[in-house]
Formats: sequence, structure tokens, C-alpha cells
Amino acid sequence: MIKTKNLVILGIVLVVLLGVNLAQRSGHRQETSRSSVVELLPAGVTAEQLTRITLGQGDDDEAVVLEKDPEGWVVASAWGAAANPERVEGLVRNLQGLTGEFRSDSAAVLPDYLLDERAVRVRCLDAAGATVLALDVGGKPERFPGNFVRRPGSDAVYVSQKNVLSQLGIYGEPEKPGNRYFLELQAVQLDRNDVDRLVVTGSDFAWDLSKEFAVVPPAADAPDSVQAAPEVDRLTWEWRATAGDGPALAKTKVDAVLNSLAVIRATDLVDPAADPATYGLDAPGRRAELHLQDGTTVTLRFGADREAVEGAPAGTFMQREGDPTVWVVTEYAMANIFKPLAELQAE
Repeated sequence: MIKTKNLVILGIVLVVLLGVNLAQRSGHRQETSRSSVVELLPAGVTAEQLTRITLGQGDDDEAVVLEKDPEGWVVASAWGAAANPERVEGLVRNLQGLTGEFRSDSAAVLPDYLLDERAVRVRCLDAAGATVLALDVGGKPERFPGNFVRRPGSDAVYVSQKNVLSQLGIYGEPEKPGNRYFLELQAVQLDRNDVDRLVVTGSDFAWDLSKEFAVVPPAADAPDSVQAAPEVDRLTWEWRATAGDGPALAKTKVDAVLNSLAVIRATDLVDPAADPATYGLDAPGRRAELHLQDGTTVTLRFGADREAVEGAPAGTFMQREGDPTVWVVTEYAMANIFKPLAELQAE
């Protein structure tokens, strides 16, 4: 009888404890659960509506500043150099209408989401100077594509549906944004078919080569009344020394140099106001001239080499004559351009 009474009491205690546990769990869900998807930033905002974007972290609110001028977007924090418009527009597209799932509204746990001083701050302003898109971006959750984010001044944490940091050139944990990701780094963009002559001067060699185009004779069945003249086929050529006789050249090898000169994508650019001697561009020993069909010449000057420092890539300083921009081009590009004539000969 005593055992039965004890079992009844024990059963009642277990029911009470179970009820308390369920009540606590229910209360926790009410405190931390919200609607599954919340719109964090307004939809319909485009890069055309904006005039200024700032990216910062910690004590630096303006680590990267993008501004729109009459010519388009520039990186104001990088000497006003041209910005890559696709990357600016991609960032805005990623932000506008951004949605997220609620995770917490406790200020005490913000460091757990890297939404303290380590958060990357994104602010987009319109022509009136009003902030129309604003977000603090923290770490990346496991097994989820987005980032932990919050609105400025709010402790509510959400997981964004999109990876915001990747649109800033950041692919791991939050870090200070860099200018280089947003720079337009296309230093040279020419059609190789427009180039008629190449003059390349290296440290210890120089060569001057011109295209010799194929000639298409008049059609054999052309009527006598038509005085047809041979036509130059600008899509078919061989390379010859511009003056005098020279060794037989391998078209594919010289074409490879042409390709490397006609399209050059830099990896960085530097302060154009610095003394040219700083970059070895005061009296450069390496240069290349591309003589075009229309009579103009594009001259590229190559200066000193730079070692990689503090995240800045290694490379060689290059400047296009008539343009103050100082680019940094890769060692790979340099090796493809500066080949002595012996390496371009037919085998």
C-alpha cells in the first residue's frame, strides 16, 4: 500500500515537472521565434537611385567609399579611380529586398554572431543624402548560404537569404572591406585585328614587327567593265620585320604577344599623384607600342616590380601614355609580352 502511494506521488511529481518543462520551452520559443521570413531592406532600390555607398568596420566607417559622378561610379577612397559598374550594381541588387530568418534579439549574444565591432557596415545613400539601404553584416552560419545580419541600432539578428559579404569581396569571416574588389582593372582593351604593328623594347632587346596581310585577287569571272582591284584581307596575316630582312617568325608566337598586349587586366592600381620615380616610370626601360589601323599608337610603359605586401599583390607598374593611371600587372603578363626575337622565330 505504501509503495502504491509512493508511486502515485512520484507520478504526480513527474507530470508537474513535465508541465514546467513544456511551459519553459514554449516561453523560450515565444521569446526567440518570429515569422520565418522577414524583409530587412526595402525592395526596388537600384544603383541608379544612389549616389554614395560606404563600407566600414570597427573605427573605420569609410574603408571603401563609392560615389557616382557624371561619368559613372568611382572609388573615391582609391584616388577617384573608376569603379567596376557590375560589382556596384551586383551589391545593390543583393541588398534591395533582402530577407532573413529571425535568430535572436538579445544584445548579450551579438558577439556570437560577429555583429559587434567586427561587423561590416554597409550604408547606401540617395541624391538627397538619405540612407536608403543600411545593414550590419556578421559571420556566416554553418550549412546556410547567407550571413548573420541586423539593422543599425537593432539587437534583432537574422540570417540573410543571400551571402552579402561575397558581394564585398569577403569570402570568410567579416574583415575590413578593400577598394581593390570594386576597381575597374581593365587596363587595356583593344581589338587585335586593329593592330598593324608591334614595337617591343625589353631590358636587353628590341624588335619591330608588322603584319603582312593576305591579298584577295579579283574574281576570275568579273566582267571586263569592272576594274576590280585586289582586296586586303585584314583577318589573315603573317608577321615580318618592319624594316629590312629578318628571321622567319612563327605567327602563333607573335600573335600570343599581340593578344597579351591588346587585352591587359591589372590586379591593382596605385596613387597616380606619386612621383613617377617611385614606380620606376620616370625613365622606364621596358615599353611596348601598338600601332593601329587608324594611325594612332597606344604606348605602354613598364616600370619597377613590386613585391606583395599587406594584401597588395605583386606585379609590375605599368602606365599607358596619356593616362595618369598607374596599374599593377602580373608577372605572367610580363613574361608573355617581353620575349626576345629568338623566341618568336619559326622552328
